[in-house]
Amino acid sequence: MGESMRTYIGQANAERIALRGHDLVDHLVGQVSFTQAALLAITGKMPTPGAIRVADAVLVTFIDHGLQPSALAARMTYHVAPEAIQGAVAAGLLGVGSKILGTMEQTARLLVQIADDVAAGTPEDEAVVRTVTAELDAGRRIPGIGHGLHRGGDPRAKPLLAVAAEEGVAGGEIRRLHANVDATAARTGRTLPPNAAGVSAALLLGIGVPWQLQRGFSMISRAAGLVAHIGEEAEQPLTPAVRASLRAASWLRED
Repeated sequence: MGESMRTYIGQANAERIALRGHDLVDHLVGQVSFTQAALLAITGKMPTPGAIRVADAVLVTFIDHGLQPSALAARMTYHVAPEAIQGAVAAGLLGVGSKILGTMEQTARLLVQIADDVAAGTPEDEAVVRTVTAELDAGRRIPGIGHGLHRGGDPRAKPLLAVAAEEGVAGGEIRRLHANVDATAARTGRTLPPNAAGVSAALLLGIGVPWQLQRGFSMISRAAGLVAHIGEEAEQPLTPAVRASLRAASWLRED
């Protein structure tokens, strides 16, 4: 097999298994946490204790947020196909998009865009205004700020910011996120504070998770919540009530 068909993430032979060059059996199993191993796999580097704490905080934050469409999709899929729990989890994860959880990726992309402009010589305040203006002029909302449910501010943002401050992580990314808030307020007249997805995007950038993988990182967290919803559906099913409502909504009336 040529070098073009090779991975450096997980490797194995008849005697050994390695993850990013670390012996899985002798050095990882029972000695590192799942979060530590996940960061090692994703970033290619053994994370610092501060990075592990930050990642743990983000993973805990997005486990569940009630009966979101993703949870309902997982529960309904499981109800009609209980032999395929993997299909139910997959159905829920397919709902991770630009309006739910995927905003981490969108926010991180904007923060990287601003950072790249600054690195190219643009003053940071000018880079922020330019980016925010371009997004609003294109008819897009600024991701990572405001929340449809938590109108007074996303309560999850505060503890995430506290963890970042305690660990000295993502200072520049958080500063630019707050600058997005200010630039948006100046343009729209509305002050929308950072939400959990926005803060998490900044934190993950700060510990080396690229913006292109942040939606995937949120899916790692939400998968645990979906498994929990499937367990609850098995014991206390919601799907029959949902199906009854759908049947009523689609009933063919002969009048």
